[in-house]
Amino acid sequence: MWSFDEENKNETPENGTGEQGFEKPRTDDDFNERDPFSRGGDFYKSYSGEGGGSSGRKAPKKPKKSGGILPVLLVCVVVFAATIFIGSFAGGGNMPWGGIGAGNTAATTQSTTGAQGTTGTQATAPGITPGTGSTLPTVSYVQWDSAVVEKCLNASVLIKVENVGSGSGVIYTGDGYILTNYHVVSNNDNKITVTLYSGEELSAAYIYGDEANDIAVIRIEKNDCTYAEISTANVSHMMPVMVIGNALGRGFNTTAGVISAPASDVYFSSTYETMTLIQIDAAVNNGNSGGGLFNTSGQLIGIVNSKLSGTTSSGASIDNTGFAIPMSTVVKCVNDLKEHGYVQGVARLGVSVNNYITLANGKTYAGTGINAVVSTASEGSAKKAGILAGDILYEINGQTISSFETLKKMLTAYSVGDTVEITVLRPTEEAKKQTDPYAYLRKCEEIKLKLTFVEFNPNNP
Repeated sequence: MWSFDEENKNETPENGTGEQGFEKPRTDDDFNERDPFSRGGDFYKSYSGEGGGSSGRKAPKKPKKSGGILPVLLVCVVVFAATIFIGSFAGGGNMPWGGIGAGNTAATTQSTTGAQGTTGTQATAPGITPGTGSTLPTVSYVQWDSAVVEKCLNASVLIKVENVGSGSGVIYTGDGYILTNYHVVSNNDNKITVTLYSGEELSAAYIYGDEANDIAVIRIEKNDCTYAEISTANVSHMMPVMVIGNALGRGFNTTAGVISAPASDVYFSSTYETMTLIQIDAAVNNGNSGGGLFNTSGQLIGIVNSKLSGTTSSGASIDNTGFAIPMSTVVKCVNDLKEHGYVQGVARLGVSVNNYITLANGKTYAGTGINAVVSTASEGSAKKAGILAGDILYEINGQTISSFETLKKMLTAYSVGDTVEITVLRPTEEAKKQTDPYAYLRKCEEIKLKLTFVEFNPNNP
């Protein structure tokens, strides 16, 4: 999901483009392969014996219903605001934020006599009546209690993953269980080292995690840990907060600020996930990922995972825009992993897909909109609806699935129990004989299926 910089000081996610690759299928549920990919052009652009290249051919006409319908797919171009480090967007883009514009009240005019005796107009506007705001307010600031800060520091840790990078974490139990980001510590065999505020270094073991929620749990062998008190209470604008973490790889750092937005939707192109996060103006830097966001009582209210950085496409700089995962999200994620082994309530198809098809002569074809099913989970929604390996996912409720990214975004609109109509292009025996990709697609049969999202463990094949 995220890669780390060469100096092992922080984690930075991939951007929204990349090379087309056919190494292994993509899955909508556990997403073992989450690297983004880009497929520009039309549905029929890339065709070669090596799995790439351009044919330069014109797109064929639509087939008849009886033989299937050749999809006309649109390419959605997503422009991002800026680069997020430690779990971020990459690249510049147009910001969706405007400046202060004119009010809705139009100026009134009245006739006047000009200097030369001609009639003109003169704009008027309402006057301003001074109120209580005419008096300058008393300057004040938040004084953080040193004992509270000390406790938060002792509940925080620095994390280093051998040959990968470093980040931060928060101890949440007395026997050494630690919260951090999945993009800091994922399920791999790399050695994990945790440093406590006291300076003690301990080995840690990965317990479990969820990439979509960007949460992981690790554990150190220590039974007398200082741990954070967790609060899942609602947060509000301008609430004072403190961030603790391994900022810039310089050890324990604290920064303070306020909550800019209690619930801000942030899209991550590297995982095709939109997360609802707490937006803060406290400084967040490389290495803060996985660290704690604390309130003035020393309660843990979020896990820091990203920031906006850089400039917009117009050159405007972006400052003081960090994000943290709310503890309500963290608690549900961890509890579901503990009880069920996966996060419940998520609309999953239960399929793995490739962004290419293989023709009768062994050549591969990759084009925009190719999401060919490789396999279906035995208890998954797709299997129960009748989707088969080889089907090309085409539409959900009439909306074209133009890419794997689009498919993932579509699924976020649904919950377990929802029913949709899904359209697939199923290769016929005649299609399987074709050596031309256009002929292959023309020979596919269009099939519409009713699919109800069911609760199932995406880790089961």
